[in-house]
Amino acid sequence: MLHDESAAPPRSLNAAEWDHTYDRTVAGWDEEPPPVLGVLLAAYAPPPARIMDVGCGLGTTARWLADRGYTVTACDFSTRAIEEARRRTPATAAVRYELLDATDPASPLHAFPVVLDRGVLHTCPTDGERRTFAAAMSRMCGPGGLWFHVGAAALSEEDALNQSRGPSWTTEKTFLDAVSPWFTVLALHTADFGRRPGVTDWPARYAVLRRRAT
Repeated sequence: MLHDESAAPPRSLNAAEWDHTYDRTVAGWDEEPPPVLGVLLAAYAPPPARIMDVGCGLGTTARWLADRGYTVTACDFSTRAIEEARRRTPATAAVRYELLDATDPASPLHAFPVVLDRGVLHTCPTDGERRTFAAAMSRMCGPGGLWFHVGAAALSEEDALNQSRGPSWTTEKTFLDAVSPWFTVLALHTADFGRRPGVTDWPARYAVLRRRAT
């Protein structure tokens, strides 16, 4: 079981840091997505689409997807997260978990028609790390594939600079600069990341992106 100490999630693509976080922290940010994600999925990739949930954490979103008729593969580079996700997931659920670092060029990646990250890109604190993650999503979904992204949205430059704790808030321009080498934007919406007052009810960017053919 996870411990009870509360802390903000790290801004890092480092697996060891995330293992430490899951060992010591109640993941207060971990909850089912708001309905807006279900609406976008139904419009662009209705079930029974095959989805890779990247950076799945404790598997909450993966189970939410399976409950809606999707066939889900879920990966994370944190051993601790994958262990806990498997423990929490019923054996009958249409979810398969993989211990995988999607950003490692040496990782064996298989193309999926749909990939999803909810709260992963916003753990990347620099432009370089954001591009690294976007490139990994392009390899994972392949030409013509769809990437559904949910992450912290800075509604102004001032918001983007106020990042002492928690997710890396990005402006729309910063986000588009990171993803545009590989993806075309099909939809952009702003809504809450979650519905927990004071914990996850902050503005998030919901994006649907299509992988370019070349």
